[in-house]
Amino acid sequence: MKKILVVALGGTIGSIWGNKITPDKNPLKVLDYYKGNAEFECVSPFVCLSENMTRELWWRLIDCLNGIDWEKYEGIIILHGSDTLAYTSAIIANAFWDKNIVLVAADKPIECSDSNGIKNFEAAVEHLLSHKDGVYVSYNGIKKGDCVTSADVNDEFKYIKSTIPPAKKKKVSDKNVLIIKPFVGINLKSINTDLLDGVIFEMYHSATVPKEIIEFSSKLNCPYIFVTHKKSADYESAIGIKNIVFECTVENAYAHMILE
Repeated sequence: MKKILVVALGGTIGSIWGNKITPDKNPLKVLDYYKGNAEFECVSPFVCLSENMTRELWWRLIDCLNGIDWEKYEGIIILHGSDTLAYTSAIIANAFWDKNIVLVAADKPIECSDSNGIKNFEAAVEHLLSHKDGVYVSYNGIKKGDCVTSADVNDEFKYIKSTIPPAKKKKVSDKNVLIIKPFVGINLKSINTDLLDGVIFEMYHSATVPKEIIEFSSKLNCPYIFVTHKKSADYESAIGIKNIVFECTVENAYAHMILE
């Protein structure tokens, strides 16, 4: 059996809980808790708490994955923090759509008896050994990496059924993309649209947005899209909205817009 390559990037699964949660000196410590028969090789191109993820770090991660001899491994596990997990999984799912990769995160440092980190890691190993090509996330279950939304107020990730094909691009651009979330009383007058290379409008759960956002979008001189997990926009208030991407997460739409 081939080995599994573990790429450690930090996050809670590679942290320790003292007075505060901080990165551990050993970002690969989850391997010490694994009791199965799989064998691993390890690499850590950088370590950060995932709220500090940047495009420059994505470049380093992609460079790391581009340098891998994929024939040597059953697949790749990426240890990642949960805050930006959905964004990184969307990037990797679009760039390495034909590879066997699972991103793994934890809700608490793995020393905690109620952490899901070890369970998530074990599920990732089992998934890789089943030889299902594609990019997935292991967090209280296995789901496709481009179908994951950021965690909700209960620290749970949601998943959608997406029909958006992968971008099949590996270069993360430096495009200035703005994501706008609708809310009551939104005022967009202070935004300097001359600085924008693209705009993503998140829609309410019913595939609607305030009329102020529709009016703002009609005046843009850069590419823009409205994004919804729904299959259609059925409310009267959605009439006239252009460039709706259905059955897509905001995180996946962002990956598509900045990859080139």
